[in-house]
Amino acid sequence: MEIEDANYLDARLFPDMHEMKWQVQMITEFAVRGAARMTGVATDDLPNLPMEGDSFDALLVRIEECAETVANTDNTSIDHNADMKIEMPIGPDQTMELDGKTYVQSFYLPNLFFHVTTVYNLARMQVVSVGKRDFMGL
Repeated sequence: MEIEDANYLDARLFPDMHEMKWQVQMITEFAVRGAARMTGVATDDLPNLPMEGDSFDALLVRIEECAETVANTDNTSIDHNADMKIEMPIGPDQTMELDGKTYVQSFYLPNLFFHVTTVYNLARMQVVSVGKRDFMGL
């Protein structure tokens, strides 16, 4: 029996949480915008990723494109920006300023891993055969 993509992509852990496809969209957005932010790209010039992808195929293309973008990021630039000041919007008329190191350790990585973990848990909830080693990329 074939299961429709929507059964997986629209799955939620709780009614007030976003569905799996949104979680994947956020992972890719965090990856691309975070890498750009750490290379010194101004907030107004950050890449704008539309929240698109209503099928596994579309999301896989999005993931591949974003992974390529991140892979092409200048790592040396990121390494030298640990002390750079980053001002981020965190809500209507609210911003937060962090240095680069704090941004990566206290905002970027926790948010990225939150969404990755949520997708992992949604997959497990849908009886997808993935385990800790898959999550860790082993």
